[in-house]
Amino acid sequence: MQSSQIQSSRETLYFIISLLFSILIYIVAIVSVVGIAIALLVAAFIVYIQLMMLGSIRGNGVRIHQNQFPEIYARTQQLARDMGLAKTPDIFVVQSEGALNAFATRFLGRDMVVLYSEVFELAREQGQDELDFIIAHELAHVKRRHVWKNLLILPAGFIPFLSQAYSRSCEYTCDRHAAYMIQNPAAAKRALTLLGMGKGMYKEVNEDAYVQQIETESNAIVWLAEVLSTHPRIPKRVQAISQFAQTGERPYFPNTGKIIGGMAIITAVVGAIYIGSIVLLTTSGVLLGSLFASALDTPFSEGSGYDEPIVESAGQTPLMLAAQNGDIEAMELAIASGDTLTDTDEEGSDALMYAVYGQEPAAVEYLLEQGADPNTSDDYSTALVTSVFYGDREVAEMLLEYGADPEQTGPDGMTIYDVYGNETIEEVLDELY
Repeated sequence: MQSSQIQSSRETLYFIISLLFSILIYIVAIVSVVGIAIALLVAAFIVYIQLMMLGSIRGNGVRIHQNQFPEIYARTQQLARDMGLAKTPDIFVVQSEGALNAFATRFLGRDMVVLYSEVFELAREQGQDELDFIIAHELAHVKRRHVWKNLLILPAGFIPFLSQAYSRSCEYTCDRHAAYMIQNPAAAKRALTLLGMGKGMYKEVNEDAYVQQIETESNAIVWLAEVLSTHPRIPKRVQAISQFAQTGERPYFPNTGKIIGGMAIITAVVGAIYIGSIVLLTTSGVLLGSLFASALDTPFSEGSGYDEPIVESAGQTPLMLAAQNGDIEAMELAIASGDTLTDTDEEGSDALMYAVYGQEPAAVEYLLEQGADPNTSDDYSTALVTSVFYGDREVAEMLLEYGADPEQTGPDGMTIYDVYGNETIEEVLDELY
């Protein structure tokens, strides 16, 4: 395996073509008021959906760090260093309900790698190199700035097949980059097979027979499904690893004749349906109009929401609950009724810890002004370390301003420097948002 052969030969070409089309669309949008409005609405919608999804992942997923799967965290840091990344992306594992996937993205200026739990579990069962391949593949996306590039050429998505072709070439590149990093092509191919076979039987897959599907499962429908996808077919990815590693296996190729013939039939059928639809619309406009109106009148079902139950701990006081909810008026009333700043629940958390857990800066400031100890802690951690772990810069700065000791360790043995592996307060705060 040679590093000079890592990048897919088509990646740069597809990116340049996509960029040119995107620039053209950007220019059209700029000279058109309506175009600008549409572009802004589309961009706002995409950003909103992305932020909501990633916010849910960061809130509910399990973040890999030195106290959470520390061996995986250490290996990820080593892979990132070996790949020349200046900073290791945040790694999260999320419940996937059987789905097999992993992806790289960005959240508020921070690179992220998200592993679906099934991939994480299966790769760990199979071996370290398989998991390393999956992580290195996503790190390669970060290294090669594919996330940024895909945002830049977003308008190219309006050009049929173009953005998908670029994405597939990026996948080939990252497969090779990951295989090069682990120097184990067999493990790389097994990791890819996980995505195609799933759990249970993937170990029994005959690699040559699987790759042979490139040739045997070669027709217009399979070809069309692939060119409309952002990822190549897995047998082709497995074969690409073999060719990159020069392992000597027989290569298989798609049946071009069957693909062209099938596409000709599909085009003829679609064309006939299109012409027939035009005729039908022309001759039966009233009937079709009533059918469409009926379809549009179909009511949408409303989802049933639920109220998340409040988990209470023994020893909670009204002051603690008010602090967690940021209710200053209720906090004042609780103190007037006799609650104290030093009261703790069964887990050692006082009102200031509740305010930190609730990420309520106004409540934190109020309690500090009332004389709460900025160096408070509970059975798990200190208030300052908790605020840093939650990424709450405002609360962290406030605690430091009121005298919190950055060197203080809690029951978990961590200081704020241990959360992200930093050495100064400034570096720690730069990690927060």
